[in-house]
Amino acid sequence: MTAPPVILLEFNELSPQLLDRWIDAGDLPNFKRLRDSSTICVTEADELGAPNLEPWIQWYSLHTGLPFKEHGVFRLSEGAKLTDASVWDILLNHGMRVMNFSSMNCRGFDQPGSVFLPDPWNDQQAVSPGDLAPFGVFLKKAIQEQSNARWGVAELAGLTKFLLGHGLRASTVAAAVSQVVSEKTSKVPVSWKRVHILDRILLDVFAHYYERERPQFATFFSNSTAHLQHAYWRYLEPAKFSEPVSDTDSAAYGDAVKYGYQAMDLLLERMFEIAGKRGARLMFATALSQQAYTAYEGRGGRHYYRPHDVASLLRSMGVTYQAIQPVMAHQYILTFADAQQKAEAMKRIDEPHVNGRQLFDSSDGHTPQNLIFGSQVYAALPPDQMFTLRMNSELVPQRFFDHFYELDATKSGGHHPDGCFWVQTGEHRRLSDKVSILDVAPTILGHFGLTSEVMRGRQLQLN
Repeated sequence: MTAPPVILLEFNELSPQLLDRWIDAGDLPNFKRLRDSSTICVTEADELGAPNLEPWIQWYSLHTGLPFKEHGVFRLSEGAKLTDASVWDILLNHGMRVMNFSSMNCRGFDQPGSVFLPDPWNDQQAVSPGDLAPFGVFLKKAIQEQSNARWGVAELAGLTKFLLGHGLRASTVAAAVSQVVSEKTSKVPVSWKRVHILDRILLDVFAHYYERERPQFATFFSNSTAHLQHAYWRYLEPAKFSEPVSDTDSAAYGDAVKYGYQAMDLLLERMFEIAGKRGARLMFATALSQQAYTAYEGRGGRHYYRPHDVASLLRSMGVTYQAIQPVMAHQYILTFADAQQKAEAMKRIDEPHVNGRQLFDSSDGHTPQNLIFGSQVYAALPPDQMFTLRMNSELVPQRFFDHFYELDATKSGGHHPDGCFWVQTGEHRRLSDKVSILDVAPTILGHFGLTSEVMRGRQLQLN
């Protein structure tokens, strides 16, 4: 008997505790539907604490069934450069069609009947099939540049043409228009809700390619609620934080995290429809979760700063490089022609200071030609903050916010090693013991009657 297709929903960092709380309160009807028809596992991350409890490490472990101590992937985008066999690779090698729609830190593939959309921080891998390329460009710009992105008329026209021909639904357009109107008319900030519009667009395009290519295994990744948790957890549990929440901020952000979960619930409703057309089985994983992050309480919280124009800033500093790639939050990867160019760049990157503290930190990347750098100033800065910047061979005082902007919110959600793995079986069952995220990939292979000799996890007995 042929195994039914599988769609793995990768909703990054959702909390098993919050899911149970809001399901039981009646706020997440589609998650309740999935929970009631699934074997429910609480997962444990491969690494239990900093610095390795990061999603780009944990998702790589989950997809390959290998622990961090073996694969060694530490940076976002490093996974694309390694040769460990992932769950997609193994299924492809057995003649199956697969689909990877923006899963984190993965190496790509290009096979007829299969689909690969790299995550927005992966500049090394090409999309497949080729007609998906315009969407890959859009996704990278939307995520990498965040609130600093600027769109030209020609760009928007090209994107609109692509979306209209690749699954964009009228309800998504209506939601986008409603978001724009609410940002103009609302008395409280609502721009943070934009992330759900991007998810809806992503799912529309996913549905188009899923129906066209009909893969036996597909993944769909969303990071939007993880972002909301990092930014707005203090408004979910204000009692855990020493700094008070104002009534104004509470009105604006008090339900931000719950909104993210309800947005995921709407995506899940659509996924039930997509899966139902082909009799596909849904699986759901989060790799890790979040909890209140209080390490910077009493110091104004942890703030992140990015350059308005990083290329222009580096030029003014006299930094020469071959390529630059934005990564998560406030960091960038630079690529150099040779060791001498890199060494000279490191000297110049180390020169700017804020309040006597070195502005940037830097470290070696995955290859000798790479350098990772970003602001290491996390304190709240006043509008008139100054810093020193080398210009024309001299260190010159500059206004900080002439060159940098602050990301939308201070960090108040931090990583927790617990996560979710739910498998739709038709019956509700909850495993009493935690399982490793290394068990996920072998369990997916087991669904298709396959095993792997190199994966370290085990196939879970779900029925």
